[in-house]
Amino acid sequence: MAKTLNAQQTATDQDEAKKQRKKQAKREAKLMLELGDARKDVQRAEQKFSKAQSNLEASRSRLREIEEELAQIRDKHTEQLEPPVVTAPVEQSHEQLEETSVPDPGES
Repeated sequence: MAKTLNAQQTATDQDEAKKQRKKQAKREAKLMLELGDARKDVQRAEQKFSKAQSNLEASRSRLREIEEELAQIRDKHTEQLEPPVVTAPVEQSHEQLEETSVPDPGES
């Protein structure tokens, strides 16, 4: 009788081990699929990053070109203007100063 119990227990243990291996294989297969998806996501993200980085560089380059063009236009505009004529300050007479000064509060 001991032999049949041991044989049944061994068979049960083997079945249990087989079930565990099967579950583990399913988990591994599921994780392998997730791993493949994660790698694809990383690759897509790297491609997007690369594209965004090249777009950023192109935008910066265009910005520099526009700034340089604007600076050249401003430089040409200032060169075309005649320099302002400096005139000697007009001396105001004492009477003119009194007219433009603030009246005393006592005067009315």
